[in-house]
Amino acid sequence: MGANGSYANGSTNTDSGQNYKTVASIGDNIKILEPKRGKDGIKLPEESHTPNRIYATFYKDGHDVKAIAQYGDDGKKLYEIHTIDHKGLGVHYHVWENGRPVEGKVYSLTEDMKKLLDKVRNFGKQDD
Repeated sequence: MGANGSYANGSTNTDSGQNYKTVASIGDNIKILEPKRGKDGIKLPEESHTPNRIYATFYKDGHDVKAIAQYGDDGKKLYEIHTIDHKGLGVHYHVWENGRPVEGKVYSLTEDMKKLLDKVRNFGKQDD
């Protein structure tokens, strides 16, 4: 779980080089993250050590999912779902390319993304 090329330069190869900890898993591929230092923000990593991984974070008070990101074969983020309103879209997603969000590429969720969000929101409330 690195950020801004930290995976590529090897700084996240040890536990001390990582800023996040996995606090729960949904199945084999969805990981719920928290920052290791409680005062840090709840921003998802730009890269993943595991291809095609999905990471999610909750708001600090736990009232809802804050963000969910899907990573590609190369470990780079493909998109990030946000539950806070953005320009009247409500829950939406941002497209990412080459480790960065693509400006202006903000969309309403697809049906598959809605199912993913519901799955993460309902984690712990029912059998997964």
